[in-house]
Amino acid sequence: MSLKNLPTKQNYDELSHAYDFFNRRLFGGELPGCLFTLQRKSRSMGYFSFERFVNRDDTKSDEIALNPEYFATRPVEDVLSTLVHEQVHQWQRRFGTPPRRGYHDQEFAAKMEAIGLMPSNTGTPGGKTTGEKMSHYIMADGPFIHACKELLQTSFVIVWYDRFPVQMVKEYEFAAGTTVTVKQPTGVSAMAATEAASGMPADDDGEPVTGIASPAQKVAAVAVPLYSAPPIDGGLDVERPQSGGSGGVGVKKADGSNRTKYVCGCKNNIWGRPGLRLRCEACDTRFAAAA
Repeated sequence: MSLKNLPTKQNYDELSHAYDFFNRRLFGGELPGCLFTLQRKSRSMGYFSFERFVNRDDTKSDEIALNPEYFATRPVEDVLSTLVHEQVHQWQRRFGTPPRRGYHDQEFAAKMEAIGLMPSNTGTPGGKTTGEKMSHYIMADGPFIHACKELLQTSFVIVWYDRFPVQMVKEYEFAAGTTVTVKQPTGVSAMAATEAASGMPADDDGEPVTGIASPAQKVAAVAVPLYSAPPIDGGLDVERPQSGGSGGVGVKKADGSNRTKYVCGCKNNIWGRPGLRLRCEACDTRFAAAA
């Protein structure tokens, strides 16, 4: 396996590319960068932590964490909106007036709405726009979704998915039939796609190049769904999440690992993947899947 195909590099290169892209498109390139981590933090899609890391030169870096348990069960647009949600936290900490820890205030809400994400404690229209536990939904004609669809026309892709994902409680029915009109190049490369969408020439990686006249491109204005289908519906080799009690705002889990509970005759409990055949040495009975 060559270096460029190592899973860690693939994973973080794509996240860094998305961060840089949205930084340019939505924040004017003001954000200073960050160190990405993947964290399976209960009841959280992601979080921002100011200057959480430091190197031996005393250079500090903010952290943006994303929860990979939700990558497979959410539309890619929604996963990327969580990244941008955390970038808004970074913007407010760097350029605004940060509220108390964990609170999403009016300044945060105004910035979110300005870039095309509507704060909502339910993750759907009609929810509270400020508070402690805050989700959001994508505005149908906002800057975020246009930038996101542009990014998705390039070579960007989420490469790696947690094979034991968590099911979403958040529903997307409110967006059923809602479309966004985007410029979609026909029969051209990612490089030409970026040129067509941005109005500027691009390099081989799909990054805009300034100072050069852009050649004419064949572009069609097409209506595409606001949200794409979750990757789990596309045949990924992942476990199908089980239903269960609420795991917090916008999530639900059957248990901490989405595994099956087994009980033997003497009432000992174990957890494991579905379909296990096990016997208890204490009572000499088979473990049976709990109802």
